[in-house]
Amino acid sequence: MRYVFGLLLVLFFAATLSAAQSIGTVKTLTGSAFVERQGEVVELEVGAPLQVADRVVTRADGSLGLILQDDTTVSLGPDSELLLRAFVFEPKQNRFSMILKMLKGTFLYVSGVIGKLAPDSIELETPDSTIAVRGTRVLIKVSN
Repeated sequence: MRYVFGLLLVLFFAATLSAAQSIGTVKTLTGSAFVERQGEVVELEVGAPLQVADRVVTRADGSLGLILQDDTTVSLGPDSELLLRAFVFEPKQNRFSMILKMLKGTFLYVSGVIGKLAPDSIELETPDSTIAVRGTRVLIKVSN
C-alpha cells in the first residue's frame, strides 16, 4: 500500500510539473506542422501543449492557430516558423513577459491579457527587427 501511495504521489507531481511547463496549446490545425523541442521533432495536433523554447513550424500545406495562457492568439500561415522565446504570465505577482520570434512566413498576432495589462513586456521579433506591440492585432510577413 505504501508503494502504491508513493507511486501515485510521484505521478501527481510529474503531471503537475508537466502542466506547469505548458504556456499554451494548438487550437486549430490544417495540413501538417511540427514542433522542435529540445532537439526532438514532434508532429502537432489540435490540443498539443506548447512550451517556452519551442520552435513551431508549418509545412507548405499547413497552417495553425495557437492560444497562450493569457488568451493571446497567433496564427501561422504555410511555410512559417515561430520561436516561443519567453513567456511569463503571473498576474497575482504582476509579472508578465512575452517574446515571440517570427523566423519566416506569415503571422497574425492578437494580444491577450498581457497586451492589456503590460504591453511594454511584449516583443515580437523578426530576423531584422523587434516590434513593440501597442495595438491588439498585428499582421506580419517575414520573407526568406
